[in-house]
Amino acid sequence: MIDLKEIHIKDKPVFDSFLSRKTRCGSEFTFTNLFIWRDAYQFRYTIINDLLCIIGNYHGMLPFFFPPIGSGTDGLAEAVKTLKGWFESTGSSFVMKAVTNDMMQALETALPGCFTFEPDRNNHDYVYSSSDLLMLAGKKYRTKRNHLNKFMTSYSFTYEPITAQNMTECLDMEMEWADKRVDEEGILDEKTAIIEAFSNFKALGIKGGALRVNGRIQAFSLGELINPEMAVIHIEKANTDYEGCYAAINQQFIEHCFSGIPFINREEDMGIPGLRQAKESYHPVMMIEKYTGIFNREA
Repeated sequence: MIDLKEIHIKDKPVFDSFLSRKTRCGSEFTFTNLFIWRDAYQFRYTIINDLLCIIGNYHGMLPFFFPPIGSGTDGLAEAVKTLKGWFESTGSSFVMKAVTNDMMQALETALPGCFTFEPDRNNHDYVYSSSDLLMLAGKKYRTKRNHLNKFMTSYSFTYEPITAQNMTECLDMEMEWADKRVDEEGILDEKTAIIEAFSNFKALGIKGGALRVNGRIQAFSLGELINPEMAVIHIEKANTDYEGCYAAINQQFIEHCFSGIPFINREEDMGIPGLRQAKESYHPVMMIEKYTGIFNREA
């Protein structure tokens, strides 16, 4: 048996020590994401052979694990076999999620032929050039420029960093936004995650920006560096009663917080058609492909 622990905010230094050992681009592999979504996904962790091992179970539907995180492939095979033993003891299928290409190669080296990897398109990350999102230059961004210009010329607004002074207002905006969508799948989980992000804002070390229109916060965004060349946007909310509000918070947050970072990871679309269309419309320069690993034989 393995000693699975719940994730607490005090665990951030432990997670960061593992996550920083190798430049990882997948949006799942930040302490912030693991922490704020820990209740919805029932994330638990353990350390095996100096590898960080994370197990999840979204609302009790299907247990899964992430590829063990550490340096190189030393101890990887033994860690995976230990995890397999735990899954077998619970009567669960042995399924691995969020496997990026570099992780897949490491697993194939450590355990050749033991996994079948299937593309998980709904969880591919969208990565953009920060200069593209800032400038919105060229014909392909004409519609986005129009939305942004509409907002800029129609409303008197100010951008402000998220601080202790305006955090409650951001949360109030989120509550109003979520209350209008209570029937949508995942809204309550997302609301909980956002509350966790704001409640632990300083400890998580994330950045935030907001747009104030007519005296009230009408949009906000939260993000952080995932590696020296890439920032990840965890949360973005805007009041669509103000045309172009999403385009404006997208552009303004990057301008004020990440303008010197080459790439912006805006995470996955979860297979939601409208979200996929919105993310594709910003023309990603690359996709971080994710795979699901299915165990098919012993090493």
